[in-house]
Amino acid sequence: MKARKMLYITLLFITVTVAILWSSGLFSLWFGGMAFLANNTVEFTDKNGHQIDGRYSLEVDLSDLESNIGKVIYNDGEHRIYISWLKVTQNGGFDIGFRSSGQYSLSGATLISALHHETINIHSFTTSSTTILTAEYNGETYNAQLTGQCGLNYKDGDCFSFTFFLSELPNEDNIKDVGIVNLTIADLYKNIWIKNKVLN
Repeated sequence: MKARKMLYITLLFITVTVAILWSSGLFSLWFGGMAFLANNTVEFTDKNGHQIDGRYSLEVDLSDLESNIGKVIYNDGEHRIYISWLKVTQNGGFDIGFRSSGQYSLSGATLISALHHETINIHSFTTSSTTILTAEYNGETYNAQLTGQCGLNYKDGDCFSFTFFLSELPNEDNIKDVGIVNLTIADLYKNIWIKNKVLN
């Protein structure tokens, strides 16, 4: 009899705990991460986001592509942007992928990225970018082109990629004997999601 009573008490405790966590939004935050807040346009707004100043650089070794994975180009202690992959293209260029990670909680979220995630209306969203990436090699500077992006596919952020060439014309010969290249990123965007009531 005591065992059955303890079982009922335990089940009741679990049920109440689950109900509290569900109603508070913790379950949704746990499973959805940052995207849960961005998609919750009733309670949260993204209108306080803004472009950030500064140019941020790192060196990549194009003679050893794998050695660059994980290198950080931006880190302010709360937000990071780091290399997630780097590969050679078929026409003598380089594709480089970045991951952006920020912070999120039930009170809001922030993410610094090359991407601006914006709400158009309660059911529509868009992603844009004004971020610039340049590659400096042998005294010459080349502009990279944004070629890939994802939404808030990760709990703590997004991803994006650029393609760059170390000459004015694509040519497979351009990648031979290439060593250290300096990459600089500028005009990043700080996405901010805060509760609507904060604005009142």
